[in-house]
Amino acid sequence: MNRPDAASALIGSIYDCALDPSHWDATLVGIQEIMRCENAWLAVIDRVNGSGALIRKTSRIDPYWLERLPLHAAEISSWERLPVVRDLPLDEPQVLSRHLSPEMRQQSRMLKEWAEPQGIVDTMAMVLMNSPTRQAQLGLSRHKDFGLITEREVTLARLLAPHIRRAVTIGDLIDLKTVESESAKQTLDALCIGVVMTDAGGTILHANSAAEAMMRAGGPIQGNGGTLRANRTSATEELHTAIALADREEASLGKARFALRLTDTGEPPVLAHVLSLKHGEARSRLQPKATAVIFVGGGVGGANGAEAMSVAFALTRMETRVLAGLLTGQTLHQTAEELGIARTTARSHLHNLFVKIGVTRQSDLVRVAMQIAAIVR
Repeated sequence: MNRPDAASALIGSIYDCALDPSHWDATLVGIQEIMRCENAWLAVIDRVNGSGALIRKTSRIDPYWLERLPLHAAEISSWERLPVVRDLPLDEPQVLSRHLSPEMRQQSRMLKEWAEPQGIVDTMAMVLMNSPTRQAQLGLSRHKDFGLITEREVTLARLLAPHIRRAVTIGDLIDLKTVESESAKQTLDALCIGVVMTDAGGTILHANSAAEAMMRAGGPIQGNGGTLRANRTSATEELHTAIALADREEASLGKARFALRLTDTGEPPVLAHVLSLKHGEARSRLQPKATAVIFVGGGVGGANGAEAMSVAFALTRMETRVLAGLLTGQTLHQTAEELGIARTTARSHLHNLFVKIGVTRQSDLVRVAMQIAAIVR
């Protein structure tokens, strides 16, 4: 992983998964081997429709142990509610040996009954989505032959996390279960969200009907002179910066904003996600000479106002959870109890939400979120 070509190849494999989830099988093996781990798993769960896993991929987990993992779901969930884990930045991996006290590890039934018999001594989890509509996580287990997870693996996880999250988000956003490369362009053309393919300079090479309708209606994107633009000047600059990064190498996309806000402050946010098309066998065949494909109009992890606002207003993970609780009709007191935080802490998060979103009342907060959810849908 210290070689640039190794990093580039793995990140390219991750982005291939955005358009074809079947690539996750090989990609998980690559991530697992780079991390020197015993096994790996990826799950994207639909929390709204009760349909279970939208994506569930595993690498080198024996079916016997995979069937028994749900028996320990309650204990694992309790770990995720611990303040030391709950308040981690989104891209910071959760490491069992670092974030679970020795007492809790010693008393854990999951570790005694599931991990120890397999020789597993440590685990790492990367949270990809965590909202009322979606829960997505990538996990890795470390065998005793390699010892506990070290700073090397944590550093690699920080490097890979934004790319994995972008791939999972775009795959969920466009709702592609499995797409054969030769039909991918036809599928993208039929999406109800805007899809635009451009060269390195932002020249539009192809736009689906939804994107063309947006441009004819005067927003949120424009195609004047054949170059992709946003209504907001700074958004155009950010968009072209992300496209330029996609042209150079995909590892650079980790430096770009996860999603770009195309509209001005005070207007309902419309978001754009950028995916490189220059690399990867399946993606590079979508459109000759195309550098990037831009998805316009979708929020993070489905049609949910809290998720979209999290990206549009740069909310912290806890601010997003407080907002999500309010959007389900809970009082601030109920939200604080559910999240296991003090009322004063909840009020502090609410104040931060008011400042970031530019409102002064809770009713206005909910109104803006509902507008965003409608746009995403």
